[in-house]
Amino acid sequence: MLSAWLFDGFSLLFSRFLLDLMQVFLAVWLFAIGSCVGSFVNVVALRLPAGLSVARSSSRCPVCLHPIRWYDNVPLLAWLMLRGRCRDCGTWISVRYPLVELLMGLLFLALACGEGLVGGRNLPAPIEAPHLHRLTPFEYWSLYGYHCLLLVTLATAALIQGSGERVPRRVFLPALLTGLAVSPVCAWLHPVPVCHLAAAPPWFTDSSAALWGLLAGIALGLCVWPASRTPGCRPAEHWAVWSCAVCGTFLGWQAVAAIVPVVAAVHLLVVAIARFVARLGPGPWYGYWCGYLTLACLLYIIKWGSLVEQFPSLGPHSHIGVLCGLALVAGGVSWGTRQLLPSQHAVSYTSARQEGVMNPVAAQENLQAILSSPSYLPVEYDVQLLQSPELRAVRLQLELLKPELGFSREGVNSTVVVFGGTQVVETPVAQQELERARTALAESPDDPARQRAVQQLERIVAKGHYYDAAREFGRLVSRRCQTNGQRDYVIVTGGGPGIMEAANRGAHDVGAKSIGLNITLPMEQVPNPYITPSLCFQFHYFALRKMHFLMRAKALVVFPGGFGTLDELFNALTLRQTQRMQEIPIILFGREYWSRVIDFQFLANEGVIADAHLDLISYAETPEEAWNIIARFHHE
Repeated sequence: MLSAWLFDGFSLLFSRFLLDLMQVFLAVWLFAIGSCVGSFVNVVALRLPAGLSVARSSSRCPVCLHPIRWYDNVPLLAWLMLRGRCRDCGTWISVRYPLVELLMGLLFLALACGEGLVGGRNLPAPIEAPHLHRLTPFEYWSLYGYHCLLLVTLATAALIQGSGERVPRRVFLPALLTGLAVSPVCAWLHPVPVCHLAAAPPWFTDSSAALWGLLAGIALGLCVWPASRTPGCRPAEHWAVWSCAVCGTFLGWQAVAAIVPVVAAVHLLVVAIARFVARLGPGPWYGYWCGYLTLACLLYIIKWGSLVEQFPSLGPHSHIGVLCGLALVAGGVSWGTRQLLPSQHAVSYTSARQEGVMNPVAAQENLQAILSSPSYLPVEYDVQLLQSPELRAVRLQLELLKPELGFSREGVNSTVVVFGGTQVVETPVAQQELERARTALAESPDDPARQRAVQQLERIVAKGHYYDAAREFGRLVSRRCQTNGQRDYVIVTGGGPGIMEAANRGAHDVGAKSIGLNITLPMEQVPNPYITPSLCFQFHYFALRKMHFLMRAKALVVFPGGFGTLDELFNALTLRQTQRMQEIPIILFGREYWSRVIDFQFLANEGVIADAHLDLISYAETPEEAWNIIARFHHE
């Protein structure tokens, strides 16, 4: 008997322990889901106001534009592991990102503790809807997800408002359409239905709760317009209307009638404190209307049942008169908010009256002086400002961003970089230059300068086959990789003459796209005519040009060249040696030439580079051999 009693007691304790453990696991799981949603909310809040796609492009560092790795997007943990800095460039990452993820996780957890984990016991149980007395697990967890959508929508709008940006309507539309489409099918999504009309069937009043809530939200949103038009914020009068409409669609007209006046009062209190105590000027922080509304909706949902019991006017037998009265209250509070912060026009009029008014002639002359002043020019037209030393950082960022946008627009996925000398031209062209030099030498056989010119041009003529090889390489790579609309292994050069022209020309021969990254120079300024027009860019800074050369590179092929070619070659070798860029093959075309220019083996023998660094370099003598090296490197 005793053993049986002990066994039953132990079984009861163990079952309770397992139940508590499952609830803890579920709470942690919901917190993790909320953090992931918070990460997505950060993306939406940054991209939608700027008109960017949320799903089409991957996240990048705004400074170095390097794609963010998937493990660096893990909510909360990634920011802590990276110590708040970009993995590639070391730029500080705003604490806003982990903070939003944390708050969104806590929001999901708070709603779960107040509704989901308690089995929907927070919800009212109206007499005329007996099926809502005992919700099934599917019903109250689906209601939990339904309310999560509401809170996420309002929190996203609050985050955008807090940044001083206009909230796009696309933030509210998905939630609004979801509420109107789902609620007529799932009656349990509205625990407090509208009052049953005598002439209407019950199914109509139950299924139309979202519609009545939408209309009530629009009505109350119109009443709080003055509060949303606070000076110092961006003009976004639809904030109040759309947010109240979404709230009413999800919670019903009784809930929105109770919530909106309270939110308006809180907004009035905050503005009053800022006006009379803190002496803070108007600013974007006044735009946290949706933030207040998010918190109010969360508290209302958690205390829903007790509020309906204490205030019968919030139940299914409430009247439209209640809504009208609360609308007047919300309008009055909103008007008071407006009065606390006078408009800019009023301030200007007062100042003008105190200082006096100019006569018409002086006013017209001053107006003309204002219109002709350089300070009045829009910043995009103020060339003097853009070229000033103080805006060098802005120019650097623009020069990094413009080609990036062009590559994304054209769908360029990867590139093959071709470097080489500008003096290495087609054999017939070089031969013509040689003949002219020989003619000039015949006129003055003893002139050392003309003798030297003939010797150099003879060497240039001997290098004419490199031009043909670069052209054939451009054809070969473009023909094999740019098929079916793909933009892989796109030829990219410096956009000038010589070897660069040959590579671009080869891509042009087969109807493929190619890239030219030109640089502002006192010579060789005009780009070659074989570059794709939409993919030809002019740079001022060598550093950013080199960065764009290598950001998407799958291979580097270096033909004979001079200082510029050597600079670009050693820049790539240094980055590969220090593992600061992706692994790519670096191919030197023409072993005889490069063996005389640089003795890499001598550097290794002297111990200034490691023997393993010699493996960073490959040699090729034909376009096919160069392509085979690239293919083996990326497919082995």
